[in-house]
Amino acid sequence: MKQKKTHFSLRLLWEGFQQCKMIGIFSAVIVVLGAVLEPVAQAISLSSSPHYTKVVYEAWAINVTLLVVLLAAPLMTLMLFHFLDNRAASDLYHALPHKRITLYLSYAGAVLLWVVLLLVLGTLTSVIACGFTHKYITLLMDSLLPFAASLFCMSFLMVAGVLVSMSITGTVFTNLLFAGILLFLPRLCVLALQSSMVNALPFLSDSAGTGFFRNANNLLFSGVNVVFSMSENDGTSIETVFSPSWQAYLYTFLLGLLYFAIAAFLFHRRRSEAAGQSAPSRLLQHIYRIVVTMVICIFIVCVMFSEMTTGMMRDEWFAFPVLYLVAALVYFAYELITTKKWKNLLTALPGLGIVALLNVGILLGMHAVEKHIVAQRPAMQEIESVSFCSTDGTGYISGSSYLNYRDYINLMSRDIAITDPTAVTLVSYYLDENLKTWEEGGSDAYQSKYYTESDYSSYHVIVRTKDQTLRRLIYVPVSETEKLLNALQTNADYVDAWRNPPQELKGTAAFRDQVGSCYLSTEQAEELLQTYREELQSADFETLYQTMQNGSTDDTWVSDIDYTFRKNGRSYTLDCMIYQNLTPETTKKFYEMLYAAQKDDLAMLSELTKSDKNVSVNMNAYGGSSDSAYSGHYAYASDCQPLNQSESLQLLMQYAILDRPMQAGESYVELYLWSEDGLTDQGNAIDLQIPIKDSFFDDPQTEELFSVENYNEYDISDAELGDYDAVEAVG
Repeated sequence: MKQKKTHFSLRLLWEGFQQCKMIGIFSAVIVVLGAVLEPVAQAISLSSSPHYTKVVYEAWAINVTLLVVLLAAPLMTLMLFHFLDNRAASDLYHALPHKRITLYLSYAGAVLLWVVLLLVLGTLTSVIACGFTHKYITLLMDSLLPFAASLFCMSFLMVAGVLVSMSITGTVFTNLLFAGILLFLPRLCVLALQSSMVNALPFLSDSAGTGFFRNANNLLFSGVNVVFSMSENDGTSIETVFSPSWQAYLYTFLLGLLYFAIAAFLFHRRRSEAAGQSAPSRLLQHIYRIVVTMVICIFIVCVMFSEMTTGMMRDEWFAFPVLYLVAALVYFAYELITTKKWKNLLTALPGLGIVALLNVGILLGMHAVEKHIVAQRPAMQEIESVSFCSTDGTGYISGSSYLNYRDYINLMSRDIAITDPTAVTLVSYYLDENLKTWEEGGSDAYQSKYYTESDYSSYHVIVRTKDQTLRRLIYVPVSETEKLLNALQTNADYVDAWRNPPQELKGTAAFRDQVGSCYLSTEQAEELLQTYREELQSADFETLYQTMQNGSTDDTWVSDIDYTFRKNGRSYTLDCMIYQNLTPETTKKFYEMLYAAQKDDLAMLSELTKSDKNVSVNMNAYGGSSDSAYSGHYAYASDCQPLNQSESLQLLMQYAILDRPMQAGESYVELYLWSEDGLTDQGNAIDLQIPIKDSFFDDPQTEELFSVENYNEYDISDAELGDYDAVEAVG
């Protein structure tokens, strides 16, 4: 039969599309249901409360079921190209009047067409569903395309990897096994080696790597990394997977394109006789067996390197012969499973020598890399600039997308180039001193000096020279940290980061959940943020720095505003804490807003206290700020009866201040009232935050009707008290 000369056939594309319709339609149903049910369920949940905060969603969070395309794509590929695993079917397909490349491109195109349709369907359904529930949900529209593009790149890479595997193997077992090896083993080995280095060498800052070929740029591997938490210090998160940088899109797509081209070449050259065989030749069978065994050995080598570097090898050496025995069993088990011939075990024996040589080579290579890293000590004159990934001396770097103000400053600082000679000199000197301690005394001396002594602060730094960029953790004497901080605080970009928090994405600002603040809207939060920014720009920098780093020293915390912003494509939520001593105008406006929002419910409270209606009430009263004689005082009571008969509430109302907004630092009460019969037209409950007179805590009846504590007697910190307050308020 004469072959058609075209490289692509729409007819074959449609045929392949039809063959995949069972998987495609089932996936489409899941995607649509997920896109509809999540926002509807959230809306129903929020609508049950008269006072709610709109929920902000990224595309990947509102329709998690769209991830089904990552399962559907390889399944469709296995289904369409299943003839490669069956000799009779392979002969039949190769006899079709089409060139092999036509069959390959058309069938692969059918799978990718399904992927695109599922992504478009899921995205449009999410937009429509969130449009109907916009009163309760804010969908970040700029996250839709990055999410869909990320899933397409990952799906394309998976399809290409499966096609390569199916072109070089001939059974379903080896199809799946080598698809996994092709897609994940190279990056898994890199991650294992990098993590082993970071764990063994404490002066390495992280295992993220830099440049175009870093682990995070492989989106498929990054997703697996996040799911299984394989690395906690490489900066990978669910946000970086579904809203990545352009380098990650490009790297993943190009890798998929490379695999796709290799698969096309192998598919064109493949012989029908390979169907049903684990490997097309005996040589490839040896290679496959060694590769499978090295998957285990690479981790054994990494652990061995860490044990040797930290000096623990002498105590735990006996574990390694056992681990290598397991690797040898896997080596022979693979041969037996794939060939089902006992006699082949003898011919496979020499391959163990190659496995042993590879293990020795990797171990020696890791020691050579260690020597090279220790030798990297740029002199002061070689350093062009330094950046600090942590600026508070604790060495802590948040990997979360939820940032307090210190975490936000650390995030911004890593991009701020410090050229101050004092900072550069200190970084160069103490990096050299830290490495000398390691060289001369090893891990024990390093830990003894820097881990157990309290007169050192730790900083994650980025050191830039003309030829390289180094990421290191250095320990600096506490007596020298003031010089580093001065160098930072004289840098205009660093000061600007403190004074100018990033602009929020529209519709994402909200007050953190607490009694009272749920009355305030997103628009009010955005208005308050504007005032907050204006005050930060004119605030005394030392006060700003100390308050945000260490918390307010005079207990004038008021509330928090959370909002979402983007940096390098990734979304973050910033927690902006409002302190009266730092932002008095913002504080005043907050309490005025809260008072206005509560006015109707305050009037209702006055009526309820005179009525015989059965109402449940919880009362949490707190003493004023640290300059008050009642700081640390706390009183709690609950009741369930007609409020005109509730002695505890009647007593509290004698001291409640209902005719003006609350002021920072004064005593206050949080009231939660609830009734099955309903309290308002919108719901069954109301929350109130009301100022009270200090004399409430002096009234003898308070001791009788309330459970009273004075936390100053227990030396409980403000932070711990705040946590306790939050728990009680929820309760």
